Amino acid sequence: MTTPRLRESPILIVSLRALFPFVVLFSFQLFSYGANSPGGGFQGGVVFGTLILALDLLWNRRVYSDRFFEGAELAGLALLFGLFAAGMARTGRPFGGFEEWTGRGLLFSNIFFWLLNLAIFLEVAGSIVLIFRHFLDLRGSDEAD
Repeated sequence: MTTPRLRESPILIVSLRALFPFVVLFSFQLFSYGANSPGGGFQGGVVFGTLILALDLLWNRRVYSDRFFEGAELAGLALLFGLFAAGMARTGRPFGGFEEWTGRGLLFSNIFFWLLNLAIFLEVAGSIVLIFRHFLDLRGSDEAD
């Protein structure tokens, strides 16, 4: 008896095609409301990275190159370092001096926390994809041996 291939499943193909935009919006909602409600960059990055991995497995090809996700990781680290350095330059504390920019009545309410969540989102989404692609590559090389 042969096992069906993942990419030949019409249920997965149709459901992933229908749910794709909603999962992307949900991951962005998680990271953007992380300063005001449960969620944040980590959860949104995991959801987005998992979606990309599901597409990779379903289509049996890489949706975006590894270089793209390495760039996302680098952008997240650069943003995180920039926020760290800005806080150190402003107050002498890491990530310090941004408290007065927060509050419900301000135009840029919680902009610091949104940028922090964005940095974490980029770092986690890139890391999830690269780590699991590496695991899948190892699995493929073991099957070839």
